[in-house]
Amino acid sequence: MESLWSTLGVVAVVLIIVFVLIALFLGIKLVRKHRQVHRPDTPVPTKVAYWLSLIYTVFPFDLLPDPVYFDDIVVLTGGLIYVSRSLTKRTREDRQLD
Repeated sequence: MESLWSTLGVVAVVLIIVFVLIALFLGIKLVRKHRQVHRPDTPVPTKVAYWLSLIYTVFPFDLLPDPVYFDDIVVLTGGLIYVSRSLTKRTREDRQLD
């Protein structure tokens, strides 16, 4: 029984480390989009999605308890996807105007 608990503890620690690394990776990807998001022609909903996803990850208020970073990963992924698609769409529209 003791072996089972130690194994579960190791698995839990590994999962937490993996979740933290994924959340950091996604956060860094969003921060790298900072210049693109803060251009004057960027739509307001894109800016809002960018900031809300970063704020949700940084603040300690979560939908799930903190050892579970799944909600942070989902919010960051959603924010990154939305911001990336919005910026890509804006870039395409700029090219069509030229």
